Amino acid sequence: MPIAWVQLGVLFTGLLSYPLVKEADPDFWWHLRTGELVFHGGIPRDDPFSWTAAGHAWVAHEWLSELLIYGVESMLGYWANVLLFGGVVIAALLLMYRLGRSSGAGTKPLVLLMYLSVATLGLYVTVRPQEFTWLLFAVFVYILQRHYAGERAPLWALPPLMALWANLHLGFVYGLMLVGAWCAALAFDRARGGAADLRGAAVIAAACVVAACLNPHGPALLWYPVRYFFEGQADRQFVREWQHPDIRVIPQQLIFLADALLAGALLLRTRPRPFLFIVTLASVALSLQALRNAPFVALLLLPVAGPAIAARWPSASRAADSRTRVSIALVLAVAIVIAGSVGVVAARRGTSIALGDPSERGYPQGGAAYVRAHEAGKRLFNEYSWGGYLIEVLYPGTPVFIDGRADFYGNRILNDYATIYRTRPGWEELFAHYDPEVVLVAKAAPIAAALRADARWREAFTGERESVFVRAD
Repeated sequence: MPIAWVQLGVLFTGLLSYPLVKEADPDFWWHLRTGELVFHGGIPRDDPFSWTAAGHAWVAHEWLSELLIYGVESMLGYWANVLLFGGVVIAALLLMYRLGRSSGAGTKPLVLLMYLSVATLGLYVTVRPQEFTWLLFAVFVYILQRHYAGERAPLWALPPLMALWANLHLGFVYGLMLVGAWCAALAFDRARGGAADLRGAAVIAAACVVAACLNPHGPALLWYPVRYFFEGQADRQFVREWQHPDIRVIPQQLIFLADALLAGALLLRTRPRPFLFIVTLASVALSLQALRNAPFVALLLLPVAGPAIAARWPSASRAADSRTRVSIALVLAVAIVIAGSVGVVAARRGTSIALGDPSERGYPQGGAAYVRAHEAGKRLFNEYSWGGYLIEVLYPGTPVFIDGRADFYGNRILNDYATIYRTRPGWEELFAHYDPEVVLVAKAAPIAAALRADARWREAFTGERESVFVRAD
């Protein structure tokens, strides 16, 4: 087996193992519950989970991903979802690796860049619909770049894939952006005397827009992400993935390193042609705007920075690749050691390996059990990051105040939550307006300290990380 395969195998083994030993993503829980609702009763049209927005119209735009999550979880368990979504990420990386190879990059720079890509993506890999966007982003880049380079590419596949994407995740707008960048690059080449087929490109672009409308919400879904981008500002205050990357945070420094490598590739004389140039420039800008966009630069490292390095140093080109090989037995041994090491690290941290069920470590298990047993059906004020978990364990008995569906709640409820939770000026009036009957928040939360000092409330339960407050009367 080529030694490059061994290195990639080690990387991918770690990528697949890591989600099994960390707590489930906060949004996983409500995605799972939504998938159950879709399976048993169809796509919900209004909110079934909260009391602050109960009955309000809800665009469940990730319904197909949620149905898949629920089906896999029900039949095989959490480990299968981890392998599925980890496999989706690996497929995206391998596709970009192949595109880098076809552009002349050798295995040496591509494997080194793969380390950085995996380390960057490792911060985000978990069971969530967003990972389908990473794969489809890679597929669109691969097909469009191959066609742009004059090679045979199945452009006909883009509209069906767009229809699928629009039902898996709202990130389908990135696919439309890629098609737009491709059309712009072709127009640029045509203006410079090229023979680009602009009519054919326009047909593909129009077909992709029409295909994106093939969803339960129709053409309205096209406007939904645009509205959210311009109106959804409140969640950027406390939702980490919507915040700018911070160079002072060590894991996030990887994003700046990836951006620097891509920027360097764009400045070289051998920079990529207009299509990849436009896509890379836009992706770097998006990664600096919000953490959740960092995976795009991690993927583009391989087809953009890899060929740039090979063009600068011929020894890093595909033509200079060595034929070093190792035995398959050694590969299997290394994979077993990596997987075992992850298990040992997890055991030393006191973390169980989540196989059949997702890890509830980091969530208020005791507090949720107390509410379910003693305060069911009451108006609950809860920690934002625990909302999805509480939906899974308390639904339908006790609705939540808020959860990770920031696009649904909008600025008003998000701002009200932040004001109450952080006890900002005017929080008492808002708290009285909503009039919750039970509060489940982190023990160190500002609202918890305020309620401990309020004789009208008593701390009925204290867990490892959470406190439950009920009315003293």
